[in-house]
Amino acid sequence: MNTTRALRSTLIALLASLALAGTAQAAGGNYVIQGGSPEAQATVKSALDASWFDFSRVSQQITIRITRCGCAGAKPGVIVLDEDVILDTTFGERYAWGLIQHEYAHQVDYVLFQDDDRAAVRKLLGGQDWCYEVSGLSHDQHGCERFAEVFTWAFWPSRYNVQREDAQDVAPRMRPRRFRAVVNGLLAG
Repeated sequence: MNTTRALRSTLIALLASLALAGTAQAAGGNYVIQGGSPEAQATVKSALDASWFDFSRVSQQITIRITRCGCAGAKPGVIVLDEDVILDTTFGERYAWGLIQHEYAHQVDYVLFQDDDRAAVRKLLGGQDWCYEVSGLSHDQHGCERFAEVFTWAFWPSRYNVQREDAQDVAPRMRPRRFRAVVNGLLAG
């Protein structure tokens, strides 16, 4: 009798954890924020916490610089964000979240991808080059930018995500679940 009760309790706990697993959000990231107001820093943290991708998989510490530069960008180990864009709520409180995740997606590429991974993603998403090897191309003609757009949408498939439309333009038939599986498969291998 006690064995049956214990088994039932274990089964209920297992089913509950499986039910909640789909809604759990990954958090983290090994980053430090330089500059920016407390509100801008909190927005960056909220944006990264909203993603289903566990950014702490990027083991290298990333420096996120918040300035009033009218710019955004990433290079290995560094993300630069504009304070005014981060705090702009004209298009909703979460407007900048997709942009922030987009720049962190580049860190996934820089730190975790190998050349074979980049080639596989480029084959899937297209692009004239991987990441600015060819000058004069538009933003969306680079495979790394296509990756960051679709990555951001796949790991935060929210109606608030400003990357949604760009990702759907880049890969109209790509479903978020499928792309998450592709990325996780590449990172597992």
